[in-house]
Amino acid sequence: MKKQLIAFVAFVAVPALALAQTADEVIDKHLAALGGADKVAAIKTLDVEQSMSVMGNELTAKSTYVVGQSMRSDVSVMGSQITTVFDGDKGWMINPMQGGTTPQDMPAEAMKAAKSGTEPQMMPLAYVKSGKYPYELVGKEKYKDKDVFNLKVNRPEGVFNYFVDATNYQLVGMKGTTPQGEITASFSDYKTTDGLTIPYGSEITSPMVPAPITGKITKITFNAPVDATIFAKPK
Repeated sequence: MKKQLIAFVAFVAVPALALAQTADEVIDKHLAALGGADKVAAIKTLDVEQSMSVMGNELTAKSTYVVGQSMRSDVSVMGSQITTVFDGDKGWMINPMQGGTTPQDMPAEAMKAAKSGTEPQMMPLAYVKSGKYPYELVGKEKYKDKDVFNLKVNRPEGVFNYFVDATNYQLVGMKGTTPQGEITASFSDYKTTDGLTIPYGSEITSPMVPAPITGKITKITFNAPVDATIFAKPK
């Protein structure tokens, strides 16, 4: 009886171990598809310029990252500029669309995203391990007619599912549950820049916006010098 019990426990434990190994394997293969873990780790700063469209309105955006430390995003829309900044444990924003023309401290709820907000948003799975976010493999399924691996990641700002192409291990989609509601994104138009292959195209839905936002990266620069004063809150 004792031997049978041991055998049963071993039988149950093996699939759980295999699942954990498979989750790690999917992430490792995704890193390889991006260009390799060493390439990703070598990204210290990043400048990203994008053109976006929502409900017929054209927007432009520029985001500057000091990876793991700071991020500034400037979005120009309808003659106004919305600025969002995370800098360590502090954050601030200016949003004329909500009647604000002076910098306001980021609310505590928004600061939950401070850590992951300083990680390049077009490669979120690249920082799951280094960020020590809990993750698991949900399984293999279909996403827009593609076979994908569904990886569930618990981030400070919410629970996210990432859909990784089972053939080339690139990220093709995401959905997340946050205090504001469900966010979804699909990724496309992969291009290689400085040895890193990332999606240049995206479509995002958010409860904060009444229609999908389509985006396209127009310029990306790795490891350029960054003036730290751009993250300082204006007085």
